[in-house]
Amino acid sequence: MTAFANRIGEVNQQVQSEIGRLNNLVSEIASGWKGAAATAYQQMQERFNEDANALNKVLDEIRQAIEATTKLYSMTEEEQRAAVGGIAG
Repeated sequence: MTAFANRIGEVNQQVQSEIGRLNNLVSEIASGWKGAAATAYQQMQERFNEDANALNKVLDEIRQAIEATTKLYSMTEEEQRAAVGGIAG
């Protein structure tokens, strides 16, 4: 589960990196745009960025939940091991 949580973190970082790269590229291209097309594009780009940020937030929340579950599972396993050891001992 730890590997899965780490992978989610990696994917999240990759998505953030690609969004940044895309925004930089589009900013260079869009700097010459004027009028309604430029406004429409900016609105769509903002919406895309908001959606991408929401996705990354959800991915991070999933990663945190997996990490918490893994920690709890490990603690429970250790408690059970100690309890069984106490009975056997």
